[in-house]
Amino acid sequence: MNILYMAHQFYPEYWTGTEKFVLKISSMMQRVGHRVSVVTYGFYADSGWDEKIKDICWKEFTYKGVRVIVLRHKRIPNDVHIKLGDKSMTSAAKRVLSLEKPDIIHIGHTMRVSEVVVVAKSLNIPYIMTLTDFWMICPKYNLVNSKGDLCEGPGGGKVCAQSCPELPSDFVSKRLSSARDVLFGAKNVISPSEFLAGIFRREVTELNVRVINHGLSYNTIRRNNKSYKKGDRLTFCFAGSLNHHKGVHVLVEAFKEISSRNVVLKILGTGPDQTYVNRLFDLARGDTRIEFHDAFPEEDVGNILSNVDVIIVPSLWYENYPLVLHEALACHTPALVSNAGGMAEKVKNGVNGFTFPLGDRDKLKVAIERIIDNPVILNDIKENLKSFMVPPIEQEAYAYHELYTDILQR
Repeated sequence: MNILYMAHQFYPEYWTGTEKFVLKISSMMQRVGHRVSVVTYGFYADSGWDEKIKDICWKEFTYKGVRVIVLRHKRIPNDVHIKLGDKSMTSAAKRVLSLEKPDIIHIGHTMRVSEVVVVAKSLNIPYIMTLTDFWMICPKYNLVNSKGDLCEGPGGGKVCAQSCPELPSDFVSKRLSSARDVLFGAKNVISPSEFLAGIFRREVTELNVRVINHGLSYNTIRRNNKSYKKGDRLTFCFAGSLNHHKGVHVLVEAFKEISSRNVVLKILGTGPDQTYVNRLFDLARGDTRIEFHDAFPEEDVGNILSNVDVIIVPSLWYENYPLVLHEALACHTPALVSNAGGMAEKVKNGVNGFTFPLGDRDKLKVAIERIIDNPVILNDIKENLKSFMVPPIEQEAYAYHELYTDILQR
């Protein structure tokens, strides 16, 4: 079976959730004997490309055994992150499909490479889509409007006109129409969480969305077997990309208000917006309890997460299925998370973790202080986590393999 995977960005340039998902599934399929490749978009320097195809740069390489084709406009359009469909990429898309000859395409994200789907439809190449965020129905991808407030969906474009007036109404309506064509053209539409599936079912009525949870590579998981008593020194941790919507500034602001010196906050990750990263450095300046570290390689995830006491995910948007949260839960490391989106689906306050109101710095401070004052409460959480099962990557890969096989047999 020849399988082509699609992602809006990929390793080694980017390494967040969607990229991890695509790499893991493609690697698993390759391991069982299928021919796989990934087509993606990159922002490498002009000198880093193999060739030019009309207005598109082309690059090929292998990453961890997986063949990768990277495309990029010679001159990157201002709307490259929001438009769906791009005629300037048609020739490059046709060449990708001609070279790879996929029996089936698995879309991890359509941003910037959506023309591959358009051409695939014209050639009757079947495809499935895994939803990894809200980009298909929200040009801003995160359902956060122009005022910074959370949105529950475009409402056919009516909500966008009110909450994001800078987006032309004709652009929004045409984009939503194109999105429906892509979604209904898929043989299967998959969501890793019930929450994300619900958003799409409500916005795109009659769309059948199946839920397949992301799986973990348990060979990297290490169990946190620590037991707690009053007065223990605690290490809190944020691990992920340093972006505004991840809410790291809310965490730093809350932590600085805490008087206890018997704690450490480790922030592990990097971010594309150096202005925001510098803001975090400025916020933390003078507080020796706050430590910044680079992102860690995936093979170290178990060693890192099993040696912290609480993982904090203070996101300001509807997280879908944050892998670092599930990795922490698999390590039996308690989590403190914003009470929204897919995280609220998995973390029940006081049962298998802790929650706080999204964006509420004061409530986050109170939640952290409660744990500091009585670390013993972590023992009950850890005991309950023993019965919480995050599916292994093998289970996820098997589910997708069954889908591919069924589609091609039909």
